[in-house]
Amino acid sequence: MSSRCQIQANALGATEILPADVSTAVLLDRVGLLLAPPSQSEDAAAFGRRFVAASAALSDLMGAAEAGAGLPLQAIEDSVTALNRAADGGDLNAWLDMVWRHDDATYQHCLLVSGLAAAFAQRLGFREADRRLIAEAAVLHDIGKVQIPLEILRKPESLSPAEREVMRRHPGIGHDMLVAQGGFAPIVLTAVLSHHEYLDGSGYPHGLSGDGIPDVVRIITICDVYAALIERRSYKPPMPPGDAYAALVAMGGKLDRDLVRVFGEVVLDSEIMRLGQYGRPILKRAAGHAA
Repeated sequence: MSSRCQIQANALGATEILPADVSTAVLLDRVGLLLAPPSQSEDAAAFGRRFVAASAALSDLMGAAEAGAGLPLQAIEDSVTALNRAADGGDLNAWLDMVWRHDDATYQHCLLVSGLAAAFAQRLGFREADRRLIAEAAVLHDIGKVQIPLEILRKPESLSPAEREVMRRHPGIGHDMLVAQGGFAPIVLTAVLSHHEYLDGSGYPHGLSGDGIPDVVRIITICDVYAALIERRSYKPPMPPGDAYAALVAMGGKLDRDLVRVFGEVVLDSEIMRLGQYGRPILKRAAGHAA
C-alpha cells in the first residue's frame, strides 16, 4: 500500500484499492459494492453483498470438498450468517434473481435451497440458534454431490435408471464426509442423510417414515423439492411458482401438510409481490393455493 503503488493503480483505472492482507469479509463487502448498480438503494446493496458473501463461502466449501480437504468451518459460518441476514431482509425475489445468474447447476441448487430454507425458518419464527442449524443443513445438504461424476451432474437430459442410482448415493456420501470430519450437529448430519426421505416411506436411502423424520429434515425436503421444480434446466422449463407449489400440495402424505401450508405463504407471497411490481394480474390458481 505504498503511495507509488496506489498512484500506479489509479493510473490503471482502479476503482477500489485494498491491501493484500485485507480480511475476506472486507473484500467480499467491497466486491458487493462494486457489483451494485449506482441507482440501487442501500438496503438492496447490502442484500447483494450478503449474497456475494454466501456465494463465495459456498465456493470455498465446494472447492475443499472436491479436493478431499477438510470443510472450512469459517466458510460455513460465513454462509449461514449471510443467509439469515438476507432472510431478515425479506426479499426472496431478490435472492432468486441473483441465484439465476449462476451457470453451475449444483451451485444454483444449493444457493436456492439455502435461501428458501432461511426464509422459511424466518417465517416460522424460529429462534436464532435453530435458524442457524436449518441454514447450515441447507448449505450442506448436497455436499455429497461433489463425488458424483460430472457427466451425471451436468447431463443435459434426464438421467437413466443406472445414473439415477448413482445420484442417489449423494446423501450417504455427504453424511459420511461430515461424520469423518466431526464437529457437526446431529440434526445437520440427519438432514444431509435424509433430505430425500418422505413421510409415507417412499423416499431414500432408508425408507424412513412418519415420526422417524425430524422437523428440520421435513423443512429441507420441502425446499429441496420446490427448488428442483422451479430450477432452469436444459431438459425442462422451470415451473411457475404457483404450479410448483401446487405440485407440493399434490404430493399429499409424502410431505408435512402443515409445513407445506406455511411454505406457501413464503413463496406465493413473494410471487404476488413480484406480480404487483410488474403490474401483471395475479393468477387465481396461485392465490387459491396461498389460502
